[in-house]
Amino acid sequence: MIDRALAGVDVRGVYETLGSNGVGAELKTFWCAHIPVRQDGNGSFLHDKIIIIDDSIVVTGSLNFSSSADDENEENVVIVDNPEIAALYLQEFDKIWNQAHDVDPGSFTCE
Repeated sequence: MIDRALAGVDVRGVYETLGSNGVGAELKTFWCAHIPVRQDGNGSFLHDKIIIIDDSIVVTGSLNFSSSADDENEENVVIVDNPEIAALYLQEFDKIWNQAHDVDPGSFTCE
């Protein structure tokens, strides 16, 4: 994803606030790569796991997109290629993005 962002593809993401500053979280990786990322603004858990590609493809399921989830957990992933469905997911993502807050600049030290 970072390589695609560096190639000019619009990549951005929202991470659940709880745990996103932890050792295994990828928030720091994206933030330090200057990818637009935020932490969720809802009062509960952000449980959405969604990737939307080219306004057409939706990747969703229980997978947390982490190495531990991939290597250790029983997860599922569904891939749908449908612009109408992707548009609905984009609406939801925009809502979540607008509720989210920027990462505190003091949260991480980038190397």
